[in-house]
Amino acid sequence: MSESGARPLRVILACDFFVRYSARLAAGMVEQGADVMLLTRDHDLEFGGVPGSADAFVQDAVGRRVTHLRLPGRVRSPQGLREMLRLRRRIRDFDADVVHVQSSILNDPRLAYAVGLRRREFALTTHNPSPHPGESPTRIDRLANDLLAKTAGLIFVHGEALRAELAGEVTTRAPVVVVPHGVDPVKPLPRAPDPSILFFGRIERYKGLDVLLDAMPAVWEDLPAATLMIAGRGSLPDHPALADPRVQVHNDYVDDDRVEGLFQAASCVALPYVKASQSGVGSLAKRYGRPLVVTSVGALPELVADGSGLIADPGDCEGLARQITAVLQDSELAERLGEAGVSSASNGSSWGGVAELTLRAYREYLPVPGGAPAAARSKSSE
Repeated sequence: MSESGARPLRVILACDFFVRYSARLAAGMVEQGADVMLLTRDHDLEFGGVPGSADAFVQDAVGRRVTHLRLPGRVRSPQGLREMLRLRRRIRDFDADVVHVQSSILNDPRLAYAVGLRRREFALTTHNPSPHPGESPTRIDRLANDLLAKTAGLIFVHGEALRAELAGEVTTRAPVVVVPHGVDPVKPLPRAPDPSILFFGRIERYKGLDVLLDAMPAVWEDLPAATLMIAGRGSLPDHPALADPRVQVHNDYVDDDRVEGLFQAASCVALPYVKASQSGVGSLAKRYGRPLVVTSVGALPELVADGSGLIADPGDCEGLARQITAVLQDSELAERLGEAGVSSASNGSSWGGVAELTLRAYREYLPVPGGAPAAARSKSSE
C-alpha cells in the first residue's frame, strides 16, 4: 500500500522486442511501489536466439515480484488465437490502471488485443522515432507505428532531440515526455592497464564503424599500442584496418556473461554513430565507469551532458581520433569522465529513477487513480 493508504498503481507493460528495457523498467516500478504485469512474445530473438534466454533474463530482472505472461504461437494459428484470448482474460482480471506498450508491439497485433488498448488511454515508449539508415520498414510497419503514436494518450522518448524528431515524423495529440534510458546498478571497474577502445553491440551501417576504422591510423600515430575491440553481430565493412593485429573482432552475439569482461578490458567506449536515437551501450558504459566518445547525433549529446564523455562531429574521423586519443592519453580526464557516468547512473538514470519519472507522468497525463483531474490533464497536454 502507498503512504496515503491507496492500493498500488497497477501497470501492465507489453512488448514484442525491447524485453530488456521492459523487464528492467518493471523492476524499477516495483521498487517504486507499483504492481506490475509483463506481457512478451515467447521468442528469444533479442537474445541471440538462445532458447530460454529471454525468460532467464526476465526472471533475473524481476523474479517473483512481477507476473510474466508469454504469448506463444503464430498470429493466425488457431493455437495462437486461443492463447491470445486466454491471456486477455488473465489481463482483465489484473484490472490494470495503466497499459504501457513499447514501439513495434504491432509486429504481433495479438499483443495489442490481449492488453486491450484504448484510444488516448495507453502509454507508448518510442525508442527510434524515425528509421535508421539501412533500415527499410514496410508501408504497413510505418502505418502501424503512426497509428500507435496518433492514438496513444502519453508518449515517452529518451531525449529532447528525439521529441523533436518524433514531431517531424508524425502528428500526435499526446504529450511527449522525456525519460532517460535506465542504467543497471553501477559496478565501476578498475581502469584497463593498456589503451583500448571498445565498439560494442549490433553492427549496423548507421553506427559508423567505418568512421571509427578510418580514425584508427591517427590514433595509432600517437598511441601505437592502442587496440580496438569490435564485439557484436552484423555485417563488417570492407576496411583495411580490420587486417591490423591491433583490431580484434568478435562478430557474433555476445552473451550477457561476457559483457562485463569486454568493458573491463576497455579504456573507453566509442559510439561513432552517423545517425542515432539513443544508446543502451552508452548506459552500459556509465554503469561500468567507462568514459564515452560519442558523435553529435540524436540524443547522444544528452547522454554525455552529465560529463561522462567527449563529443565529435558525425563522420569526422579526424575529430573522432582526437577525442579518443585525448581520453586514452589523459588518465585524469578518463577517470573524471568515468566517475561522472557512475554518478549519473546512480541517480537520475537508475531504473528506479526512470520508473519514478514514468509513474509521475502516468498520474499527470493519464486517467489513473490519484492522478490529475481531467481538466488539468487536458490543459497540460495542449
